[in-house]
Amino acid sequence: MANHNRRGGQAGEARRVVGIFFSTLALATVFSLLSDSVLRTSTVFLAVVVVIVIVLIGIISDIVGIATAAAEPAPLNAMAAKRTPGARQALRLVRNAPRAATIFNDLVGDICGTVSGAAGAAIIFHVSRTRPVFDPGLATVFLVSVIAAVTVGGKALGKSLAINRANDIVFRAGRVLWWLEERLGLVIFRDPPAARRGSRRGGGRS
Repeated sequence: MANHNRRGGQAGEARRVVGIFFSTLALATVFSLLSDSVLRTSTVFLAVVVVIVIVLIGIISDIVGIATAAAEPAPLNAMAAKRTPGARQALRLVRNAPRAATIFNDLVGDICGTVSGAAGAAIIFHVSRTRPVFDPGLATVFLVSVIAAVTVGGKALGKSLAINRANDIVFRAGRVLWWLEERLGLVIFRDPPAARRGSRRGGGRS
């Protein structure tokens, strides 16, 4: 029985890793294609705005991932019992904290870091075509370094915010998930099996 459970756990872990691989591949492709299409057809100012947006998405995603791991479920349970919009979705985030951290910190955060650096290099290439005296190699190193510094610094500042205001941040993220469910029917996080069994035994749902 123990061997069977161990094999089942290994199979589940393998599926999770494969799922992360293909999810990363798909998201990175989408991010790269969108940013590349904008950078190719936009002005330098708009291209810089796109890079700033990508960096901000990475920082915010990292904050949400950390807050999910630090949040306390009791206040969210109370809000879910009152049927506050977004509370049930926030509670799902807390119950799926390891998966949420993988998605927000590793998947979205790392992809944004990679794409923002590539987008910065694309900006330098775009500028160097119109200004031949411009040194693209040195400028690329400088801009990518600045992007990396802003990203790391933003995430460092966001960590204390995520820990100190974890429940508030997770609830706001839950509101976004609630909107996606209500408007688009898109359910990203579901209750884990143990939580669903406990909810059925309790005769209700959170």
